[in-house]
Amino acid sequence: MSICYYKIEGCNLLEIKKCQNELQAYKDHLHEELSIGFIQKGATNLNVNGKEYYIKAKEATVIYPFASHICQPVDLTNWEFTMIYINKDFYKNILDGMDEAHFMGIKKLNDEEYKKVNDMIATIKGNETLIEKEEKIISVLVDIFINCDINIDVVKDKQIEEIRKYIEINFLEQLKLDDIEMHFGLNKFGIIRSFKNRYNTTPAAYQLQLRVNYAKHLIMENRNLVQVALNSGFYDQAHFTKEFKKAYAITPKQYLKSIK
Repeated sequence: MSICYYKIEGCNLLEIKKCQNELQAYKDHLHEELSIGFIQKGATNLNVNGKEYYIKAKEATVIYPFASHICQPVDLTNWEFTMIYINKDFYKNILDGMDEAHFMGIKKLNDEEYKKVNDMIATIKGNETLIEKEEKIISVLVDIFINCDINIDVVKDKQIEEIRKYIEINFLEQLKLDDIEMHFGLNKFGIIRSFKNRYNTTPAAYQLQLRVNYAKHLIMENRNLVQVALNSGFYDQAHFTKEFKKAYAITPKQYLKSIK
């Protein structure tokens, strides 16, 4: 399989995904983690919350948590990238003091920086001590954030932001538009239109993405995929597998087997 995942043994700071000549995902998806992608070969059209970006080899993207995105390689036969998912407890420390308006950073790596990233990944997968790995991760990631070439400010709609947070808190519940309408005092048609304009997805689709993302974490704690599906709000194993593959390009069973 040309999609592999790596974790640091003994801690849960981050996860690394290596992908070659495979689609990363088949539809818009999100992560609660801070995501950093490095293109080793080829180029991709990256859509983040409805905005298009062209990213080529030796460029990197920094995608903030809960940003709906999809990556479409220009040529699947000439395509390789590494994605780093940084867990929320870890990235909050890295982002302390940064401008909250920064939503996504795009940086073209020079040769020295690119080498640092590859060295960091090698360290994570190597035999160094846990403290050595943490130090390497922090030093490289701080350099990346400090030196982002482009920072994009996002105009926020306070009510839609509150609806998003409401869905994030209650994503395992059976939410209804009528409930959201009543809770926020907004017309359901206006909610759908404004939410889609802001996040390039509907409230229901956003909730589904959150469930799939949650399931991905549960798989590491429980190898019983039927139970994972139930605990993530899926009442049909086939539906769970289908949505997981759309988001991560592999099935839950393949994801479990791919982790090294």
